[in-house]
Amino acid sequence: MNTPQPSQSTWDAVDRALEQWLAPQDEALQATTMSAERAGLPRIAVSPAQGRLLEVLARAIGARRILEIGTLAGFSTIWLARALPPGGSLVTLELDPGRAQLAHENIDRAGCGEMVRIVVGPAAESLESLRAMCAPPFDLVFIDADRERCLAYLEHAIALSRPGTLIIVDNAVHRGRVIEQGTGEPSVEGVRAMMDAIQRHPRLKAAGIQTVGAKGYDGLVLALVGDAPRAESDPLDILLRHDAWATREVLRACAGLTDEQWHRRFEIGPGSLHDALTHIVGAMLRWADRIDGPPTELRPSIEGDVQRTPAELLVILDAAAADLAASAERARARGLGTEFAVTLAGQTHRFTLGAALVHVTTHGMHHRAQCLNMLRHLSVPGVSDRLPEIDPLDWQLQARA
Repeated sequence: MNTPQPSQSTWDAVDRALEQWLAPQDEALQATTMSAERAGLPRIAVSPAQGRLLEVLARAIGARRILEIGTLAGFSTIWLARALPPGGSLVTLELDPGRAQLAHENIDRAGCGEMVRIVVGPAAESLESLRAMCAPPFDLVFIDADRERCLAYLEHAIALSRPGTLIIVDNAVHRGRVIEQGTGEPSVEGVRAMMDAIQRHPRLKAAGIQTVGAKGYDGLVLALVGDAPRAESDPLDILLRHDAWATREVLRACAGLTDEQWHRRFEIGPGSLHDALTHIVGAMLRWADRIDGPPTELRPSIEGDVQRTPAELLVILDAAAADLAASAERARARGLGTEFAVTLAGQTHRFTLGAALVHVTTHGMHHRAQCLNMLRHLSVPGVSDRLPEIDPLDWQLQARA
């Protein structure tokens, strides 16, 4: 017995049922659809079921910054914007000024106007502008525009992403025409060129899925952006490794000091070699916790009444350096341009993860210079006359020796 194949009428009915169960439209979404019909716009917006999918995916990855390529009347924009947390933002690109104005009205009606910015003009030019302005990376990119240029849109999306960004491409199956070779049709060739690029791109892990529903037969591609290959000359890696090594060298220089010399007070920085080096190592531990953020709790400061020897601080330094390096890797995965909240002296500030990591390493550099100055003031033979060279170039030379 042959099982009858579902038809478009079945797909439509199932989509309506999914909408009623999982994606009921409110008045703002219904008004958006009606405004598009009155304006004579093509019926190419995502379906309500697909809109809910976009919202769920955005929520699942915790997206705070979203980029949409192709606004139309703003239907998908509203679904995506509603996934944003407080303080989140969405940039959507639309070629036609009339459509952009209609979308603006619809998005305002839906209560999403404050978090959405509509950029009018050719998408490729708008994307170039975003890159030229060094826009912070986006957490999710939805590409729903002309197929002819989808390869260019993909390349821009990757450039505007961070490790962990999710790129979603609509209309990727093109009613099955994606498998046709040599058609000469720009829309088909554009999709195939994009698929070839995804297949060989070292930073993308992607999945494709065919879809049926109210929009007929098509499909989506979901691509996850991974880490860019890192060279030995990666500046952040150099800063982190040099920071740990240089602090270790200064602690070793202090190993031959008496207890009195180790704790002698100077009108320099934290006041003694013990306090300055404890401050450096303690900052590494606490900033590793701050960078990881909740649910990681901030460890108690190691500064205070406890007196430690240089050898004891060396043990803590090794753990602190490992913790900070691990936090830096997790920060890369979130995107070094990602902002996070830090409470200092009772005040809450927002910094980028990259700035925090640079702060930790340059903070150590600043206090190590104070330590070398203290060692010179001690005039201890074999110590103050043979201070370690702790410049990054000296570190690199020693590493190669």
